[in-house]
Amino acid sequence: MAEKQLLDRDDILVGAPDQQTTGAIFSAPIGTTLPEYPGDELDKAFVGSGYVNEDGVTITPEKSKEGIKDWSLEVVRELLTEFKNSIAWAHLSTSKESLKNYFGDENVTTEVATDEHGNIIRAKLNAKDYPRKSWVFRIKDGDNRVLIVVPDGQIGEVGEVPFQTGAAITWPVTMSTFPDKNGDHVHFIFDDGKKLTAGEHGVDG
Repeated sequence: MAEKQLLDRDDILVGAPDQQTTGAIFSAPIGTTLPEYPGDELDKAFVGSGYVNEDGVTITPEKSKEGIKDWSLEVVRELLTEFKNSIAWAHLSTSKESLKNYFGDENVTTEVATDEHGNIIRAKLNAKDYPRKSWVFRIKDGDNRVLIVVPDGQIGEVGEVPFQTGAAITWPVTMSTFPDKNGDHVHFIFDDGKKLTAGEHGVDG
């Protein structure tokens, strides 16, 4: 007998950011210890990059297949020939951290305030490549938490930056992900927030 599936409205989640003072997107050098649970404290090497605009974060996996045809030219089998994945968002904050994501770490420098000028950020736009890093995205919906971990990701594209009266400046980026040692590009960890009380036992499914 097939297992009975119950409708549960708690399974419907929204993708709001889980942010406090640092935003919900973090990056660190590859090799930094990665979190295993949504509630884990991040390694100090992870740096937050501030607010993201209302479009949020979009993950786009792409699979390419090639068909194998028999003598009559009917497709009898398909082979996966390529897999790639990208993650896109637009920074709403104009900060050292968000600008490093847009321009590249080596292309952003800062100067502290003096009696002649305030805190300065200098950014250069050029053809230099972007560093590969580990990334963490934190999402929440009530008690639910979602942790998205990218062990190896690199900003590959940047978008148009609007400078308009009455509109916030945004810094759109698209990151390519690469497989970890197990061949996985992205790890998703979901926590429904329903913690057990003393004496209760969980059930693995």
